[in-house]
Amino acid sequence: MGVFIQYNLTGRGWAECILEIDDQKITVTASYLSDALADLLDAVVSIVRGANEARAKFQEEPGEYRWIFTRLPPDKLRICILWFSNTFISTKLDIEGEKAFETECRIRTFAEAILSASQRVLEVNGIEGYQEKWVNYKFPIQLQAKLKKALKNK
Repeated sequence: MGVFIQYNLTGRGWAECILEIDDQKITVTASYLSDALADLLDAVVSIVRGANEARAKFQEEPGEYRWIFTRLPPDKLRICILWFSNTFISTKLDIEGEKAFETECRIRTFAEAILSASQRVLEVNGIEGYQEKWVNYKFPIQLQAKLKKALKNK
């Protein structure tokens, strides 16, 4: 199973994440209203460490992409991305969202792809450049380190 992830800061306070797994592809966007990259790294760290489910959100203006990661034995991951329109910081239930993407892959393959994508963001923008572009949040260096450690320990 091929997994490709590219995360780009596309302008001041805006980012996009291109996710391609096998023959499925989606581009999701986020504004600086949420700490999208940190949320994504945090959710993946949780799954690698053994959580059965983890979530991340990409806040739009308005709208929200909600990533739901579900562990499937023995080493698989179901990724479902829901879209919620016309909302800010959604409290809506999952069933109220529109399914934008759903597929499965190996946990390790996905986690390594997220780690690589975050490293490319750091290399392209640097620590200071990231915060300048992402406005409200610093680069999630600690979460990146946690993911590296979690992968090393598996």
